[in-house]
Amino acid sequence: MPLSGNLKAATYLFDSWEEVRERIRAARHLAVFLDFDGSLVPLRARPNQVWLDESGQRLLCRLAEHPRVTLVLISGRRRADLRKRVNVPAARYLGLHGWEHRDGHSARPGSRRLMRVARRMLAERLRGLPGIWIEDKGPIFVVHYRGTAALATRRARRIVRETLEWLEPDLRVLAGRKVWEVVPQEIKGKGAAVSRLLEELPQPTLSIFVGDDVSDEKAFAVLRGEVTVRVGRPRRTGAHFRLRNPLEVRAFLERLQAELG
Repeated sequence: MPLSGNLKAATYLFDSWEEVRERIRAARHLAVFLDFDGSLVPLRARPNQVWLDESGQRLLCRLAEHPRVTLVLISGRRRADLRKRVNVPAARYLGLHGWEHRDGHSARPGSRRLMRVARRMLAERLRGLPGIWIEDKGPIFVVHYRGTAALATRRARRIVRETLEWLEPDLRVLAGRKVWEVVPQEIKGKGAAVSRLLEELPQPTLSIFVGDDVSDEKAFAVLRGEVTVRVGRPRRTGAHFRLRNPLEVRAFLERLQAELG
């Protein structure tokens, strides 16, 4: 990963809460960016099993409606699917890693043709590997291997790499938590999406970004010096802080809401 030179061990956020609290209190405006799967809600075997519960919705509603806050949900999911599963009307939603900022956003015709070719080739070559399945997200598709045996995972990884080599740079693979996402080159990722949205907000704005996956590292890099939080086991990351799981993310958001009054 090209960001590897900037990766480090992150500080446990609640050990530095006084520092974070002072920055929140001093901020004129806050942009709160939340990844969904694995950050706001636990990961599940299938994406359609995941919903934000009612208490989470109430908490996010309070944040989204606060005059000092812009609340943004940013995910690899399609925007319409993300909005349905979060169901907080006052929030903003960015799908497909921030590229889909309105429903119906689509890739270029040439990219769509290449995506169809790649999906067909991978479906044929991956057929019969237990636990491997492909999720179609329209402009992109995802190869899932959660719960798959190590041998099948290694074979699938080799097949994905070999199949996509000849389609680069028009298409590329984003490695995530037990997934490989095949995307067209015009999808630049969460870092570009965050930069674009921040241009619309009042300055100065304190950015808070919470994410759990490799796809979030580009946003951490763009927001260096802001409040960036990596969710999950301790690992090297571009984020400044870490939290262990979505339960701790919920606790952090509750503290944030309390500080905002």
